[in-house]
Order: sequence, then C-alpha cells, then structure tokens
Amino acid sequence: MASAPETTETPLHPAPADGMKTFHREERLRTAGGLSVTDITEQVQEAVKESGVRDGVCCVYSPHTTCAVRVNEYERGFLEDFSVLLRRLVPTEHYYAHDDWDRRTENVSEDDEASNGHAHCMSMLMGPAGESIPVRDGVLCLGRWQRVLFLELDRERERRWLVHVVGV
Repeated sequence: MASAPETTETPLHPAPADGMKTFHREERLRTAGGLSVTDITEQVQEAVKESGVRDGVCCVYSPHTTCAVRVNEYERGFLEDFSVLLRRLVPTEHYYAHDDWDRRTENVSEDDEASNGHAHCMSMLMGPAGESIPVRDGVLCLGRWQRVLFLELDRERERRWLVHVVGV
C-alpha cells in the first residue's frame, strides 16, 4: 500500500504582462512495488486549484525510469487485466541484458541496483513518463471515468511526481 504523499511547492511566479501564470509542485509517495497503481487525481486537482490557473494545461510527470503517469480508468478489473497483459508481454523471469552484471558497465550504482530490466522495458512500452491535461474553468478536463494514475513498475520504494500548471 502506498503511504501518504509529501508535498514540496514552488510559489507562483510573478505574472508577466500578458497574465500568464506558472505553478509547480512536487509530491512524494511510498509505492507498494510490483505494478502498483495509485490514484493521484485529487492531489493533481488540488494543485490546479492552488495555482489559480483558470484556463491552461497541467503537466504531471514522473522523473523515474521505472514509473509512469497515465490517465485511465481506476477500476479493479481493468487494472488486473492491464497487469496480466504487461506481465505477459514483459515477463520478470526472462533474460534482460540490463540485469547481466557480467555484461553491464553503464549507469551502475552499487547501493541502489536490482534486477529490474523488466520494469524498464514495461516503462518504454508505456510511452512518455507523464501526461498533459487541459484545464478549463480551474478544473482538469477529464472524462467521466478518467483518473490520473501513478504506476510503479519496479520494487517498493520512495518515489516522487511533479505537477506543473501553466495558463491564465
């Protein structure tokens, strides 16, 4: 289970003459590991509200190579189906050159390395590490069932995600 997120905020920058605003927030959470999904929609909407932006765009981004931010439905059956699909496409027991310590010589950190080649491959299949969501009248323009989801593709650990809101 993921723990309660911690928040770091950057105050609004002074608005230029055209009235454009920017707002940045960094959130932290402890993930459960192994294809865990956390619904972060309410925290993202809170950041939009706090930004004062009425019309613009909200970018939500994960700065981790084995995590992703996605907009989709937060429904148990779908999440189970998606997990099964990813595990079928990228099985953890498969050989990954990334995990071959006799072969790998780049980007190695002895204090934080684990066999996670599968998580990197899953992340690449999922596309960009974040989402851009329109903001209208100070509200995220999400569809009826859409939620902003933080996906952990690797092991349990502390993670962070960033929200950047730009608009008028």
